Amino acid sequence: MTVLSFPTTDRGAQRPAIRPETTILRLTLAEAADWQQTIMAECRRQRVLTPSLPAYLKREGLMDRCTFLSSTGPGEPLCFRHLGIPTLSVLGRAWGRSVLNQPDEMDPHVEFAHSVGAQYAETIGAGEAIFNRVTVSGVGRPFVYTHALYGWEVRGRRAVLSAVDLQTLH
Repeated sequence: MTVLSFPTTDRGAQRPAIRPETTILRLTLAEAADWQQTIMAECRRQRVLTPSLPAYLKREGLMDRCTFLSSTGPGEPLCFRHLGIPTLSVLGRAWGRSVLNQPDEMDPHVEFAHSVGAQYAETIGAGEAIFNRVTVSGVGRPFVYTHALYGWEVRGRRAVLSAVDLQTLH
């Protein structure tokens, strides 16, 4: 019997990861879906984040369309508190379990998290709604979504609500 020799290949070596690519296009709130506009109008009406906002979203059947992040105090990171169905449908339930109640900076999709995190910071700083169309590739299957964001900051505690409408999942 002949001994065959194969060149050694390092099967443990990782292929270069596909660098996520995120394109964010600012749109007017008038271009948002009716339900996203309704959520932003309620955020504006209430101006201060209280338990009445989640109660309103649940009562109106809108909570499952939203992702919510908040910090516990000044200088603390935003943590995922509630993950909506559109977010989980794209990033997966395992991802959701791994990030719930964790800082957004712990998101394994670092580049994507930073690009969206910049939008969170903007709406928190402005205390006003913003609306974007976001195109993402390199994080699972490519996808496009819109999000209407509203942010708050009170005595250093920050929060952001993201009303997500998944447009396409390729």
